[in-house]
Amino acid sequence: MRKMKPRRGLFLALTAILMVFYIGACANASNDSGNPTVEATTSPGNSANEPISMSWAVQTAAASKLLDGDTWENNRWSRLIKEKLNIDLKVAFSADSSTDAYKNKLNAIIASGDLPDVFKTQDSNVFLQLAENGQLADLTDAFNKYASDSLKEYQKRFADSFKGATIDGKLYAIPRMNDNFHEAPFLWIREDWLKNTNSQPPKTIEEMVALAEKFATGDPDGNGVNGDTYGLALNKDLIRQNHGSILGLVSAFAVPGRDESMFYRDENGKMTFAWIQPNMKEALALLADMYKKGLINKEFTAKNESALIEDITSGKIGMAYGSNWGTWYPYNNVYKKDGVIVHPYAIPTKSGYDYKMGIESNAVGQMTMVSAKYKHPEAVIKILNLYDQTVNYSTKEDYLKYWADEQYRLSPIYIDQPGEVYAADLLKAIDKGSSDGLAPAAKPLYDYIKGFEDGSLKNDDNAFGTWGQMSKSGSLPIVLNKYIPDNAIVQSILGIERPEAWLTNVSSLDTLTITTFTNIIIGAKPVDEFDSFVKKWLQAGGQQTLDELDKMYPKE
Repeated sequence: MRKMKPRRGLFLALTAILMVFYIGACANASNDSGNPTVEATTSPGNSANEPISMSWAVQTAAASKLLDGDTWENNRWSRLIKEKLNIDLKVAFSADSSTDAYKNKLNAIIASGDLPDVFKTQDSNVFLQLAENGQLADLTDAFNKYASDSLKEYQKRFADSFKGATIDGKLYAIPRMNDNFHEAPFLWIREDWLKNTNSQPPKTIEEMVALAEKFATGDPDGNGVNGDTYGLALNKDLIRQNHGSILGLVSAFAVPGRDESMFYRDENGKMTFAWIQPNMKEALALLADMYKKGLINKEFTAKNESALIEDITSGKIGMAYGSNWGTWYPYNNVYKKDGVIVHPYAIPTKSGYDYKMGIESNAVGQMTMVSAKYKHPEAVIKILNLYDQTVNYSTKEDYLKYWADEQYRLSPIYIDQPGEVYAADLLKAIDKGSSDGLAPAAKPLYDYIKGFEDGSLKNDDNAFGTWGQMSKSGSLPIVLNKYIPDNAIVQSILGIERPEAWLTNVSSLDTLTITTFTNIIIGAKPVDEFDSFVKKWLQAGGQQTLDELDKMYPKE
């Protein structure tokens, strides 16, 4: 748990940001009706009492699905919550969380002071600011009194996550319940292009470059035209954990890169930052050379991840670094369109370097928060109980109705827990040939994997997505059986407590990083520009951030 401290610099910085946005935006069984039952209580939110209302902010996303005539306002979850808890849900606003739309809208709402009753953020700075300003409800008593035994077990298993949501001993959010080992990058390659070019998955950087050349200059898609496909795909955000990032490539050069928050102690115990490592120079030189030779999509500077997905789906891209969930998105689109599997492989390595990959602290991640003005914080815990019982302890039919096909997103609060955390347990179950002993949340994942492999679920999105992650040939066994044993995982030291120097300067430092790397890759600046970048980064608040972090997170 962290201590709340006065943060005038933080307050001023975030207030300024928010004002800009404001101005610019001015049970365990099913009953006869087929719905799960929940334990009755005598407090608000029980159907025996007067109804209460709850407004919430909806995070839409490219993967979101509204089925059977459901809407964000009237859907399977809103009806179930009304039936079981007598809570009327109201949509405060909805915006796309896969772009900046949701973040910008939420910032405008925060600036207006008119918070929804329940809302989420990925931004730890926003969570910290709201908590310190007294704008968030203290959920400690509600959780202790109303959370089921199952929820309290999550609190024990994911202690780091709950610690990140706790300030001065008070629980100010329901955190994402996570272990971030699965954030490590992979190289995703179309199987048909490998076959068409008579190639093998690359194990070294040199083999990756050679394969990119085959893809960019040959006819890997077999359409009779040479050179109308890309070698290695990038998107313009470069350092984000998106498909088409450079995270996997720089990892080969022992740079544990990850967005703007990858701080760690080096082998000498010195606090440092991923993007200023000297090895970055060689990695950028390689990318610049690939770009110059036409092996990287020339227009990447104009393409965010969404735009890149169009090229992936249309069959122009055969290879890109990306995250573990590729078979959920975007490569599910390739499978549905062309019947082709895009497969994850361990990152190719570079001789002379011990590869390293960066992941976040378990203390940070998406937070679901409740406005301090909301009179019924216990209602949020009751919905969470209902969600857990419905999805994890009810029938298969309920699981499919309320969780599968992204339907969990229709609930204002859910067990925000990636299935990836069960990867090791699933591998053992697959070896054993039985799901006996798996946690309730993991058993459906086992069924999906087996169903995809025996063909009974070959056209099921959930089965394909799960198989690509957690089967023996999926992405996560690579982490468990290679990355972790190789000591390649480096976890960021940056938890929920952040230096003021970093909070003040992170935006400009982030822009400086992406701009410099882009200019070097496209040849607008020489590779030696990296040396100037490091000096600028340190002078523009980076060194002060490192010094403050050194004190804030002392050596253990």
